[in-house]
Amino acid sequence: MIPNLVLCCDGLVLVARPSVLLAPHVEKLWYCDGHRVVNGTQQVLLPDGRFQLAISLAEGPISALTDPMGDGGGIAPSLLIGIRSRFNVLDTTKLRSAMGVVFRPGGVHAFLGTLTDAFHNKNVSLDLIWGSMVRSLRDRLRTANDPAEKFRVLEVALLDHLNERLQLSTAVRYALEEFARRPEIPRVRELAHEAGLSRRRFSQLFREQIGLTPKLYCRLQRFQNTLKLIASGASVDWAQLALAAGYCDQAHLAHEFHDFSGLSPSAYLASPSPSGSFFHRLSQPHLVPIFTRQHPQAF
Repeated sequence: MIPNLVLCCDGLVLVARPSVLLAPHVEKLWYCDGHRVVNGTQQVLLPDGRFQLAISLAEGPISALTDPMGDGGGIAPSLLIGIRSRFNVLDTTKLRSAMGVVFRPGGVHAFLGTLTDAFHNKNVSLDLIWGSMVRSLRDRLRTANDPAEKFRVLEVALLDHLNERLQLSTAVRYALEEFARRPEIPRVRELAHEAGLSRRRFSQLFREQIGLTPKLYCRLQRFQNTLKLIASGASVDWAQLALAAGYCDQAHLAHEFHDFSGLSPSAYLASPSPSGSFFHRLSQPHLVPIFTRQHPQAF
């Protein structure tokens, strides 16, 4: 196992794949030991349909995230970053040593004792969810000797809070698969019928277990697909891209792109960091992890 560093948001980040027991719920664990300022300090954090944890290993709370569209809530040493449907701003000068978790879509459901839609567009202090153990977890992470030990400590804490009885419903799992497979937005009524539920019941289950309504979640997936299509940096035919991504036309793409990023598509391409930044990048499937493990002790 040869560790490699991932350059992200003008900083170096270590990324680890979770163990087999956590893999159905967790996409990645990450560790960042500070950032250097190169090309400005504020970067756009794009919505990606995922929950995350962020735990400060420095003195003081995590205060790097701001929501220019409203009150995103919590500033604390350990945060649950709720699923988002709008962009936030990340100030990298305030993001010092930290660790975190990127959950798979729907993956956080098994770690919470409450409905996930309560955290939509919110940052919530983790001790309000997991209680007093969060402080001792942070202390152990701060005093661990090396990144491998830090990852092990964090993974053990996740396993302690994993409730396997809190499974996604069959209908919600089916919907996630369909949304990942189809670029257009399927009609919620049709999906509910295919899943054997009423439209109302299906939408309620999806919102409670994923954190967003089915339609809004699918719009986010379509936005993410658009980012992948333009990530190559090649010249973009916006009309063709709009159709390929599942939009009605170019104007529809531009409107939704602005809703989710605060930028027009052309302004996004011209920005210094058009692939997104930090937490957003860490949730992208193509990011290569440096630790591949089959069980917690494989470090």
